[in-house]
Amino acid sequence: MPDSSPVLEYVERYRKQLEQSDAAALNRLVDAYRRAYARLADKADLLLLEIGDSAPTSGQLVRLARYKDLMGQAAEELQGFSALTRNEIEKAGELGVKLGELHARELVSVTAVGDASMAAGFNKLHAEAVKSLLGFLDPEGPLYERLGLLAPHTAGLVSDAIVEGVALGQNPKVIANSVRNAFGRGLTDALRTVRTVQIYSYREANRASYLANSDVVEGWIWGATLDGDTCGSCWSMHGSIHGLDEVLDDHYSGRCAEVPLVKGFASPITETGEQAFERLSEAEQRGILGPGKHDLYQSGQLDFSKLSVERDDNVYGRMRSEATLKELSGG
Repeated sequence: MPDSSPVLEYVERYRKQLEQSDAAALNRLVDAYRRAYARLADKADLLLLEIGDSAPTSGQLVRLARYKDLMGQAAEELQGFSALTRNEIEKAGELGVKLGELHARELVSVTAVGDASMAAGFNKLHAEAVKSLLGFLDPEGPLYERLGLLAPHTAGLVSDAIVEGVALGQNPKVIANSVRNAFGRGLTDALRTVRTVQIYSYREANRASYLANSDVVEGWIWGATLDGDTCGSCWSMHGSIHGLDEVLDDHYSGRCAEVPLVKGFASPITETGEQAFERLSEAEQRGILGPGKHDLYQSGQLDFSKLSVERDDNVYGRMRSEATLKELSGG
């Protein structure tokens, strides 16, 4: 039977609350990007109209006044979007810390139901104190350095799409579609960044609150959302127990939670991810792992614990992701 606990119900409720606030920020970014692209598309259309069937060389193309006008507009739009993204990152970090500290206290209270003294004596942390501990929110750190590269990198992709499309003799509609896709890469990066900042801030605020109350909380349990959208890494980690000095090093945009392990009370998670996975239908298992990994699983050659591997990230340090088929099969 799957785990059923009031604590896990609260975890899911808090997860949805975080996703709702996250969605509001992401919608603001999407709307801003849509307006920016609409302004850029007009200039792209004018450039392609001027080129027509002339097939200029790349050197001739980049010297055209309309090309320079287009790239100048792209740089302007992307700089403005980067500033908006920075603002959303700051908001996401602050909200993540605020909700993370609050929800940590409430989860302990739900776990320790009937012990009013435990909940009453729980140490509350100041949000600013927690925020100062999050290295990835340092304005001089690699997160904001990466954000600073967003505009020039995306502008370069737009330029490449135009130059390559003209060189290949593609029709204007194909080139325009390539420009839209290139410009959209910046939006994808921004959405992923803001979402991950909020999630990591939230979880680290959880952990900081648990640490400040280590007389009550002795560790945390990795809690994944066990559905078809969850990767093999998170299925593998679900139910594992961790010390308060360990970070929940999930991948970008990960949805996993740190469920408190309160002294004197039973763990709200009693089933591992592997045990839950075994109960799924073959079609569900294959949908999560993919055909190659599922074949290994069915043949007994897959060590479920090896589905999760740690990799280096220059912003968050170590982050987990799902092992590749090559890694699992030994090449």
